[in-house]
Amino acid sequence: MKIFKTITVASLLLGSALFLEGYRENRQLDKSYYEINSLNATKQKEDIKIAHISDTQFPRLRVEKNKILNALTNEKPDLIFFTGDTIDRTEDITKSEFPLFLKKLTEIAPTYVVSGNHETSHPDYKKWLAIVKQSNATYLENEALEVKVNNQMVNIIGLKESSTSISTSEKDKLNPKLETFVLAHHPEKIDEYSKELAPFNFTVFSGHAHGGQIVLPLVGGVLSPNQGFLPEYTDGVYQYEKNQLIVSRGLANSSFPSRINNYPHLIFATFSTK
Repeated sequence: MKIFKTITVASLLLGSALFLEGYRENRQLDKSYYEINSLNATKQKEDIKIAHISDTQFPRLRVEKNKILNALTNEKPDLIFFTGDTIDRTEDITKSEFPLFLKKLTEIAPTYVVSGNHETSHPDYKKWLAIVKQSNATYLENEALEVKVNNQMVNIIGLKESSTSISTSEKDKLNPKLETFVLAHHPEKIDEYSKELAPFNFTVFSGHAHGGQIVLPLVGGVLSPNQGFLPEYTDGVYQYEKNQLIVSRGLANSSFPSRINNYPHLIFATFSTK
């Protein structure tokens, strides 16, 4: 009986400690900086800095919004990519803080948005869509644009939730020799992106994995949506054949309430001319 009580008390203490640590971590902000070699065949003339945010999951965001906005303002990115799960599927769109947050983003830099699984499964998905389209952000749904950044042209492709390619007519709009960026919520689909978006060499920006939620030393993330246990793509930069994948750990949680050893994540990726 004494051993049972000892185990019970120890379990309660450990559970409480993990809960408190998760509570604390949810309210922090970790910034990652990556310098990435350009995939452009002719190399761009100037560096391009991209801020990558994902999985704000309003109303589950616990990081202070001003902390995120101030970090973005201070870094002066050329572009902001917002790669889905901007809201939680439980969010009341009429009371959401997302529209104002999006407005603030567009005041910092040109902002591009794609959907994630929480938007497309939301009962008011059309209302969310209207909010984004009426904002100063650019919403991309299996679309491609050729955009001028720092006096040079780049390709930006945005994929709707679960999509892996764009039509031939959309591909024909683009110059395959230009730097090409792909916004796509799901990192685990990198193999499909690589096959279906040929002949482009590109960099994919994704979220969705929540960093593996609980990160163990020497092991990494424990569990991610659509990747299961010990997921492969959770955080940072991955090389995949001729293409690159940049995964954000996201800024909030969905139904799982806590992060452990896994701070909310804001990425700054500079595509270098070197």
